[in-house]
Amino acid sequence: MITLEVGGFEWDRGNSAKCQKHGVSVGEIEELFQNEPRVAPDPEHSQEEDRLLAVGRTNAGRPLFVAFTLRSREGRLLIRPISPAICTRRRSLLMKKAKKRVPGLKTDKAADAFLAQNLSNLDFSQFHPVRFEFEKKDKQINMRLPAPLLAALKAKARERGIPYTRLIREALERAVNRPAA
Repeated sequence: MITLEVGGFEWDRGNSAKCQKHGVSVGEIEELFQNEPRVAPDPEHSQEEDRLLAVGRTNAGRPLFVAFTLRSREGRLLIRPISPAICTRRRSLLMKKAKKRVPGLKTDKAADAFLAQNLSNLDFSQFHPVRFEFEKKDKQINMRLPAPLLAALKAKARERGIPYTRLIREALERAVNRPAA
């Protein structure tokens, strides 16, 4: 098994909206990567960055297929999901009998089109189990918030399918990483 140390995920309005458009929450995609998915490189990577494909399950057992890339930001390796697909039971069973290799995906549009099609005739033997070891979040803070603000944070986090504490952490990370004006 391959082990890869990562600092977390790179989410923005573009990729989180695209994932939710496909009926997959941000939280489910993050669970997939925490549950040792099978990963294969895109044989014909894009000109700008290497593309990878992951297949695995969420904590609830929902099978997912995700096109993603790895990006380095301030010395941290981050997973940037590009586009997901839900694997139906029929599709998952048929994948085991697959014959055709997974094609190269050079653009986000190509990844979307690939994941929208029937994946049942693909050969997934090129996928290998990968353990993503995430940067530990071992420090805690306490803060008091007005009840309406906390309620709004929780509602926004529910929309994205993530814990509200993660939403707060992401906002803090963006604020710290934003260039000074």
